[in-house]
This record gives sequence, structure tokens and C-alpha cells, in this order.
Amino acid sequence: MANTGYTKQICLVGGAVRDKLLCLPIKDRDYVAVGYSEKDFSHLSRVGKSFPVFLRQDGSQIALARREKKVSAGYNGFCVQTKQVSLQEDLKRRDLTINSIALDEAKGEYYDPFNGIQDLKNKILRHTSESFCEDPLRVLRIARFRARFGICWKIHPSTKVLIYQMRKELESLEPNRVYREVESAMQAPNTSLFFETLFELGVLDIIFPHLYALTTLKEGNLHHLEASVFAHTMEVLKITESLAKTLQATQQISNKQLLILKFAALYHDIAKPYCYRHFGNSSGHDKQEYILPALDIFIPKSIQKPMLQLIKNHTKIYKLDEMRPSKIIEFFDSFCRDKSLLNLQIALLFADRKGRIDLQDSTTQSKDSPYDSLSNQAFRQRILQTFNALNAYSPKLWLESQKNLPNAQAIKAHILQEKIKILDSVFYQV
Repeated sequence: MANTGYTKQICLVGGAVRDKLLCLPIKDRDYVAVGYSEKDFSHLSRVGKSFPVFLRQDGSQIALARREKKVSAGYNGFCVQTKQVSLQEDLKRRDLTINSIALDEAKGEYYDPFNGIQDLKNKILRHTSESFCEDPLRVLRIARFRARFGICWKIHPSTKVLIYQMRKELESLEPNRVYREVESAMQAPNTSLFFETLFELGVLDIIFPHLYALTTLKEGNLHHLEASVFAHTMEVLKITESLAKTLQATQQISNKQLLILKFAALYHDIAKPYCYRHFGNSSGHDKQEYILPALDIFIPKSIQKPMLQLIKNHTKIYKLDEMRPSKIIEFFDSFCRDKSLLNLQIALLFADRKGRIDLQDSTTQSKDSPYDSLSNQAFRQRILQTFNALNAYSPKLWLESQKNLPNAQAIKAHILQEKIKILDSVFYQV
């Protein structure tokens, strides 16, 4: 039975208890101290600004039990009280029942006043109390939990109703906090579930209006027979995750590169609604001037810049065989010798191709299509060998053989001529 008084007690709480019960690795250990004051932990470093949180020598954190009351809008609009707060009161302020369980490690006893253990067994995501609606970021967190735990986890009907009633409050979400939640979701095994859950809850249009616009567009051409561009985008995200697992298994992709690839998959068609409404087709949807205004969240430049490069090239890589030699060279030069970025481009190509339904898929699609599998080494080898050969070329010997130093225009023309020869011997031959 939960401690409803103020008897001194220290318990493990939150995600650590949840993950322990799910037999998952525990990353961070957070404790709550009931019946204590700040003076009791004066020997520890304080890390909490808004309320007392102390850092222990083992890296875990301990916070005084507290109750919170919403007094104004925004993330910091809470009044916090830490005097005479019971364990049950502290657990009640938490977001979900599965996160409102405490463990007294000394006694080996669980305190579960909101039936979180049963919800864990039933794979139910349920709000602990009506205070859930006081922090709109919790809506993103519940979607992130589904992305982490999988599609078998369901959101309780009463929580769905409460979330839809929070639509107005969701307009006040801070962009940097939204990005942090999205970044975490991007590292989950089922990223597409994060966005699909927000769509199912009826709040995607508030938080990500341009992603929501994808749900309103069905292209209606023979290359895209999906129900909507959103459906295609979610499928591309799923396939990207599968490809990423293959690349991670062979240590060909870092966590940062995974973020770049997934963000590119998420936003590769984000400008299509604009292009269709203004031009009648998808022409130009890879252009930065249409993409940037459609990004609903702030994305750090270190992720955004290579992401935009991948989106810019995601239509070009399909058409390399149709391009003039100078345009093919321009395509390879755009990677600035970054082979890892080119590998991400190839992965995005395969995901984009496999994430669509076209007329050939239901009739006579060739089994030899170079875009059907990451394991199609012939296509991959052709791209990478061309990339390596073009980057290996240097005009140094030619420049040294010239009696007079050529001007910039002549050097540029010579380099182009030599790279065209490389295309003839590699790209068109492999």
C-alpha cells in the first residue's frame, strides 16, 4: 500500500521502475524522497533549478517529493510545493500510470496506487490523473512511448478523449522541446508510430501542420497509388529503419547519420502539397525554397544541412541515366567527397522506391530493378565506383605541364572534360 503520510522514505520511481518491470535495460535511476527537506541533502550537489533535485555519487538523482499546480501558461507555469507531500501525491502528478509506480528497494516493495503494473501487463498507456493536461508535451511523450514499445501498445480511450481536449494547449508547445521529443522518437525502433499516433489522436494538424497536409494529398499518378503522401512517407520511414538496422549491424552508420537519414525520409516529400496546389504537380518539391517553410520544427543546422542535401538529390538519383554528363558530375560533386552522405542517399533511394505503390507493382515490375533492395550490389557498386573515381582525379599533373598557368575558366573546362572521360570508363561501363 502506498505511503499516504509523510514518513521518511526513499523510493526508486519513474522510468527506472517501469523498465525494470518490463525487463528492459535501465538508463537513469531517479529517486523520490518523502518526509525529507533540502537540509537532509546539503552534502550533495543540487542540479534542479525549479525544484530540489540532488546528484548522488553513483550518478543517480534524488528529488524531494512534490506536488505541482498549474498557475500560468507555458512549461514553467507551475507552482511547486515540497513540504508535507506524500508518496501518493508525488506519483499522482506524473504523466502515465506506468510511470507512477514506486519501488522501495530496501523493502523490495512496489507502491502502485494507480494500477500501473496492470497497465504494463495489458500494454495500456493511460494518464495518471487530470493533471496530465497541464503539460502539453506529455502528448508527444505518449506518442514516443508507442514508437518505443510498438504497435501492440494501446492508448486508453479516456486518455484519447483528454488529449483531444488539449488541442488549444498544444499550440503553446516550445519548438526546442518539440524537437527534443522528435529526436528521441527518431531513435526509437518504430519512429513512424510517433507520427501515426498523433494523427490517430487528432492532434497532428496542431503540432505538425505541414505533415498533416500530406494526409490531404493523394497524388493520383501511376508512380504513387498510395492512399496519401503521408501514407507513403510513413512507409518510407519504416523501410528506412529496416535499412538502418542493416547498416548499424555492419557499423556503416552513426547515430547522427541515422538522424539525418530519418529526417530526410520524413521530409523528402513535405513540399508536395504546396507544389500540387500551385503548379498542379510535384515539380520542384525537392527545392529548398519550398521545403524550408514547410519544416514544422526547428532542426539543428548540423542535421538540417545534410538532410536538405539528401532531399535535393532524392529525385536526381533516379534520373542519372537520363542526365547530361555535366549534370551527373554535378550530382556527385554535391557530396563534397563525403562518402557516408552518398551511402545515406542510396539508402533513401531504396526506401523511397520500396515505400511506394505504382502500376508496375501490380502488373509487370521488373525483378531486376536497381532500386528494390539495399543488397543490389550492382547498382550500389556502380554509384560508389563512379564517386571514388571522380574524387580520385586531380588536375595537378596537368597544371604542372602547362607553360603558362591557365585561367580559372580553362581549368574548370579541363576538369569537366577529364571527369566526362571518367564517366565513360566507369559510370557507363560498370
